Amino acid sequence: MARFYVAITLALYLLSLSCKAIHLSADGSLHALQVLLLGPWGIVMQIYGWFANPLLGLAILMHRRWRWLALVLGLGALYLGLSALMVERLPDNHSYSFLDVTGFGPGYYLWLLSIGFFCVMQAWWCRQGLKGAQLPGWNWLDGGLAIVLNIVIVCAIQTPSLHFQLKKVIEPPPAPIEIDKDAI
Repeated sequence: MARFYVAITLALYLLSLSCKAIHLSADGSLHALQVLLLGPWGIVMQIYGWFANPLLGLAILMHRRWRWLALVLGLGALYLGLSALMVERLPDNHSYSFLDVTGFGPGYYLWLLSIGFFCVMQAWWCRQGLKGAQLPGWNWLDGGLAIVLNIVIVCAIQTPSLHFQLKKVIEPPPAPIEIDKDAI
């Protein structure tokens, strides 16, 4: 298992993308793949948890050559991932209304598990490196899962049902229509 920790991390990450990630009030929810695609827009709403994704990606790429830096990046990704628990409101991609976050689904927890697993195993390998052990290099399974992840993301980008219309999220709600009761 220790030799395949990058593959296990990527497999958990891919598995997380197949599940619901966030439950919203009014029976709304966001799928993990939607959250992955729309995460950079969190800057607009001052939500930075999504940036755990590029940190984890960098940590995986650096896991062998700069093992301690990869561990620090992984821990930063874990911190940002946990910060998503503080999010209280998010826009729904159907009604474009901001809804309260009522809970997190399996997609979120699998995502956190993939980051946490990477951190634990990277720390273990850092310790082994102090004893002179060589970290495992990339293997065919790591590369294959990385390719599958990229294919999933590219296909998701092209899927209209996963998109937000950002203009609808940012623009203010329409003014309520006032009825003159005296005119009736």
